Amino acid sequence: MKGKIILEEAFNLPRLAEEEAKLYASVHGAVLLGKALADIDGRIAAMDEAGVEMQVLSLTSPGCQGVSDPAEAHRMAMESNDYIAEKVRANPTRFASFAAVSMHDPNQAVRELTRAVVELGCVGVMLNDFQSSGPDGNTMLFYDDPKYDIFWAAVEELDILVYLHPRLPTKRIFNELYKDRKWLQASAWGFANQLSIHILGIATSGVFDRFPGVQLAFGHMGEHIPFDLWRLDHKLDRDRFPDMKMAKNKTIRDYFATNMHITTSGHFSTRSLQSAIAELSASRIMFSIDYPYEDGLMEGSTWFDNVPLSQPDLLAIGRENALKLLKLDRAPHNLKPGLSLKQLEVGGLKGAIYPDDATHLRTHTRGA
Repeated sequence: MKGKIILEEAFNLPRLAEEEAKLYASVHGAVLLGKALADIDGRIAAMDEAGVEMQVLSLTSPGCQGVSDPAEAHRMAMESNDYIAEKVRANPTRFASFAAVSMHDPNQAVRELTRAVVELGCVGVMLNDFQSSGPDGNTMLFYDDPKYDIFWAAVEELDILVYLHPRLPTKRIFNELYKDRKWLQASAWGFANQLSIHILGIATSGVFDRFPGVQLAFGHMGEHIPFDLWRLDHKLDRDRFPDMKMAKNKTIRDYFATNMHITTSGHFSTRSLQSAIAELSASRIMFSIDYPYEDGLMEGSTWFDNVPLSQPDLLAIGRENALKLLKLDRAPHNLKPGLSLKQLEVGGLKGAIYPDDATHLRTHTRGA
């Protein structure tokens, strides 16, 4: 399928790319990963080959959220937003961007977010889980705290998407949970385990009730949440938790119908996607790859183009949902909505199709 839109696709500032890549890769792998994170212009040939029309770019994790000094975190956000805006301006039909913001000060976050959206043209904001804070970096700031209501109000007013992305744990959490099992701290398990708590905290704190226009997305087939919806709603007993702030007549499943979306980034399982569609509907799911932490664009694209879905679902997940949610039909991107299946050549990429849910072991650059 041509015309795919992918929206969990990372970049890094060239001055940081190779050094920060060492957090996720071997010494040799970090060189390659760093180059891939810094190289934006060089992605277009691979996008063409994989049938990807647009990448929505975001500052790689942990970005500003990993900087515990408020002034430094804010400087990084401004530098990143200015840098990526130039890249998007140079090629707006192939790239869009999510803003980066420091979340130390909600008022400052609102100002930078507004600048990034109104002046620089960002189509949303990427938050890499909690904000590191404190002199040792072990303090975690979460956005279900009422002090962030001003931020959520601005998001609603700007009418943009918030994308929540995982990050590595603080040193304290690492020592408590992962020191003796470090292979679990990142993408294998820890990312989803930690971020899902933050997502559910936002939902159960009533953010979506106070700001019903807020739209929240997260990747990796929903960070485990779609597959546990029944148990979540069954166990969030209002008699047992009378101080829980979410509306008494709402369930987590309800918020997936009005406020929450997932992407397929880094999770190329046919059965998982089919299950997610059954739980959420295709209207709440968007195709993404998680480049460059997944090896290239072809693997995920070939998988998606061969998933046994109805053509309307393939079109919605691969293109239309993201185009509508991020308003990519507007200037300067001007993507065309509602293209026919024939125009997009659905059924295009052909290649190896993974056996459904067979153990599929590969070497990832993103690891423990």
